[in-house]
Amino acid sequence: MESRLIETNGVRLHARVAGQGPVVLLVHGFPGTSYSWRHQLPVLAAAGWQAVAVDTRGYGGSERPHDGYTTEVIEQDLLGVLDALGADRAVVVGQDFGAKYAWNLARHHPERVRAVAGTVPFADLPQEKAPSALWAELAEHHFLHLHYFQEPGVAERDLGGDRADEFLARLLWALSADGGYFSVFGHASAGTSYLDALPSAPALPWPWLSEAEFAVFAEAFGAGGPGREFAGGFGSYRAADADWAFEAGWLGTPITQPALLLIGEHDPVRRFTQTDPALFADLTERVIPGAGHHVQQEQPDAVNAALVEFLAGL
Repeated sequence: MESRLIETNGVRLHARVAGQGPVVLLVHGFPGTSYSWRHQLPVLAAAGWQAVAVDTRGYGGSERPHDGYTTEVIEQDLLGVLDALGADRAVVVGQDFGAKYAWNLARHHPERVRAVAGTVPFADLPQEKAPSALWAELAEHHFLHLHYFQEPGVAERDLGGDRADEFLARLLWALSADGGYFSVFGHASAGTSYLDALPSAPALPWPWLSEAEFAVFAEAFGAGGPGREFAGGFGSYRAADADWAFEAGWLGTPITQPALLLIGEHDPVRRFTQTDPALFADLTERVIPGAGHHVQQEQPDAVNAALVEFLAGL
């Protein structure tokens, strides 16, 4: 596995690259980095693909600018990665925010995406109100992380510095199959930080994450420095209204390439988001038993088998 720095769209991105052949671009979410795909890189390489896991802007070994976290900008980042690799087209696979970017890249730039896979459902955003307005209304009733992240400086103060590792551990655990994420909604918004709302995490190791693996994540986030550990995630949440306006121009546009939805059986996202089948011409859905939100880490063998099968059928 090779570590590579790629200049694209005015930012320097770090990527992990394994294998030779047609490109499979792996895009992580929050909280994650390119290391989130550590179980997939060697398997895809052995199957005859060049597997490329990128740290998107604001994460890991990539630069952390103060702006540029919209879908529109990150799409250009990813296209620049493909250009740097000499890949006219690629299969794009995304998790969490990475799935959002993968789905949209497939329908916004179909000439560059051979096939697409994501770990969260995909549907057009409602157009009645901007996301931040909808989230503010929901936050009147209970804590909502989507609303909590909107005010710049608040999450940086509450979750950065010497609190960063604890927040990272709690969020990773809460979103896993055994984490009980929905307890956060039992807290009021006023005076509550995300760290306060999240349940405590058990001591490492967990069934799917060792102490050494957690240390890799903690070091990657900590590289941003106090208050900048989670710049990529915070930036993406705060780009929601801009993304909503940008994606309005694509309402109803289908994804015509072969598509695969890989979602964990116990992923909290399954409770409040559904895929719109009308937006897909060729969609296969797989529910991965025993997995939560970090599906490719919690159940890597099942995810690897599904991905290799999907790729072999192209």
